[in-house]
Amino acid sequence: MPEEPPNKKLKQTEPESPAGQTARDDKSSSHNAQERIGSTTSETGRVIKEEKPSKSDHAPQLEAEKIKHTFQICLNAEPYSVVCTTSMTVLEALNTSQQFRDEKDKQKNIKKEILIQRSKGTVPRAAVKTDFPCCLIEEDEILDINFIQKDVNSSTNQTTADTSLLSNRSKPETFVTFCVKKIGGPTVTCLLKSAALRESVRYVCVFAFKGEKIKTALKRDGRFRNVIFRKTCGLSEFGMETKHEFSIPVDYLDRKAFQIVVISKKNQPESQDDVTLEKTEPNEASDADAAGNVRPSQNPINTEQEKKQDGNTTKSTNPSTKRYVAKPIDKSEEIAKILRDQSEDLWKTVQQREKLKNKSEVQKFFREEYHKSVENFLEVKKVRELVRLSDSVCQIRVGESSEGTGFLLFDRFILTNAHVIGELDHFSVKAFTAVFGYEGLEAKETKHIPVKQLIAYFHGKDDSGRHLDYALLELDSVDEIAKYPELLSCYSPNPPNRGQICIVGHPGEGVKKMDPCIIIEREKRQEAANKHKSENEHLINVMMEVYNKEKWDFSAYKNQITYDSCFFHGSSGSPVFDEHCKLIGIHTGGYKYKTGFSKTWSVMEYGSSMQPILENIKARAKIKGLHEIINKL
Repeated sequence: MPEEPPNKKLKQTEPESPAGQTARDDKSSSHNAQERIGSTTSETGRVIKEEKPSKSDHAPQLEAEKIKHTFQICLNAEPYSVVCTTSMTVLEALNTSQQFRDEKDKQKNIKKEILIQRSKGTVPRAAVKTDFPCCLIEEDEILDINFIQKDVNSSTNQTTADTSLLSNRSKPETFVTFCVKKIGGPTVTCLLKSAALRESVRYVCVFAFKGEKIKTALKRDGRFRNVIFRKTCGLSEFGMETKHEFSIPVDYLDRKAFQIVVISKKNQPESQDDVTLEKTEPNEASDADAAGNVRPSQNPINTEQEKKQDGNTTKSTNPSTKRYVAKPIDKSEEIAKILRDQSEDLWKTVQQREKLKNKSEVQKFFREEYHKSVENFLEVKKVRELVRLSDSVCQIRVGESSEGTGFLLFDRFILTNAHVIGELDHFSVKAFTAVFGYEGLEAKETKHIPVKQLIAYFHGKDDSGRHLDYALLELDSVDEIAKYPELLSCYSPNPPNRGQICIVGHPGEGVKKMDPCIIIEREKRQEAANKHKSENEHLINVMMEVYNKEKWDFSAYKNQITYDSCFFHGSSGSPVFDEHCKLIGIHTGGYKYKTGFSKTWSVMEYGSSMQPILENIKARAKIKGLHEIINKL
């Protein structure tokens, strides 16, 4: 990453002090923030005097504070510009943004941790810690900001405690960055402490200081489980056979991506130079306001009630023991009146749209709409049946990388999408593996079965104008999964045009999940698309650009089943069941578009019904003389 030129033109918007103080809206405090960074004021002088730096250190520190740096953040799909100094950490820079502070102070985020993902680097979407140096972020880079559940056993928000190391954090030439995949090699598959982080990312981005050992850098990072330090592990670079032991310097790793692998089965003794240079931040998502930076909007607690001194004894102020007084929501009566005034229009609109006769029918409609998304799949017997059928769902992998989902159709044959295995010209089927039972991050009960050969494949329109996207693969051996149900046995040739469905697959390249959702009726697809547009007007330009380019036609294919699902990347090839647990289709894709912030949006998702796929497989089996498959179908 190139170093930022010192003579870069400064922006008009000034950042806060690197000390992490919270920005304020009034002009005087903004002026004070400018003085703290832009010149050697008396306040800056007092801070320097308290830290007692040497005269030789005085000038470089002030020079570092003057170097301005800008980047963007994506918060709730909205872009915001952040102006900071190169000596800041990412969290310090984020706290200069009023929008970020408002978001992290929301009740739903107070007990969560911040997930920060890069848009650039060796691996896009790699997650960085909150103490990632701002000088390593590129000028045109976008950081995607989200909030994830805090793990009671770990913290994804770690800060480096060694201030002597952080004194040079404004100089990018003193750092090395590299990415580590969340899944390690055999026997160390689960690497990250935080379950929420494992669910959210594929890679984490680690920053290190030149000259230090790999093991020291990973320990200080704080996100990795201790098992990798007890075993003799190393970093294996993708596309290379060379393995880097943890005892070598990080200097050779800059801007590369690795997987952690076990080099030797011998356990490693702890050495004196593997000191962990980290501390966990005191709070979760709101850690940046520590050290007394409390804003008036935060309802400060009476410190006299928290602390009672008796001689030299001070009672603990554990946050879990604090008492909070419930207060009425500001302007709640006004909001309630607005909602009541709008309800009449809502009733009339629904009554006209659904052609309902009176208010009692509207009431009934609301009750049905509210319950129908979960009504059928709350029945215990259906949940048990879906769990039984889900045993036959597998993850399609090449090496350790997930490509999609598949399911056992019959005998030793699995079905997935054609686009999961790619174009035939660039495809070696024997490189693929079907992984059954990947339902937990430890992955102890998984069964890895190699793919033997490709039996049938079709991607495009058939002679009847139906769009097909399937691949039938033969497994090498099925002894390990002999008791799993063949989903062809529960196949239904007549998919419904409305009602509930359930998809079972591996979205986000993660563990197996279920998603109960509602079919979007053929005649209501355009209405659903218009609703999506009205709810996302800020994305209308991007949406329409893709709409016109790909010529979306939501009713172009009669064999298409449409629905609104949360299953995106990694779930292609998942089986789709109706409300009677019958196999009616295969999850194929969605009408997707991307913003400039690497976030994927979808108007609606779709699957292909099973009957045309089975007919096509049977026709190709006849051509090849595969009588076993013909008889089965």
